[in-house]
Amino acid sequence: MKFHSLKDLQLYLEEGDPVFRMLEAKIISIEENRAIVQVPYKHEITRRGGVLNGGMIMTVMDFTGGIVVASVNDGDDQVTQELKVNFLEPMYKGPFICQAKIIRKGNTAVVVDIEFTDSENKLGAKGLGTWYIIRGRKIKLA
Repeated sequence: MKFHSLKDLQLYLEEGDPVFRMLEAKIISIEENRAIVQVPYKHEITRRGGVLNGGMIMTVMDFTGGIVVASVNDGDDQVTQELKVNFLEPMYKGPFICQAKIIRKGNTAVVVDIEFTDSENKLGAKGLGTWYIIRGRKIKLA
């Protein structure tokens, strides 16, 4: 699952994932055990009142956690095993930044801390996720 560059990973997600493309998400950086993704404010991902939909926030957090895990994945694939999110503040001032940091990498599980903030650096959501590293097989669509 290794990618040669940030651009390769961005293209892989844009071409293969319609939700990532719809969000207009942009990978800002991947560094040692950290990833940052930016998402613009878009009416299509809001709920009544112009506030970001919680499901969209959680989706961005899932992508960002998955991106940082992909940077250390020495297996064949990965899936989100668990993602817990606390929503703290309404988010409506974009662009938004999602940051993920690896807390622990084991042989089959990677635990990640994730934060979602607005353009004023206000913390809107805090998450903790676990990604399962798949070894010896690729995920296939039915």
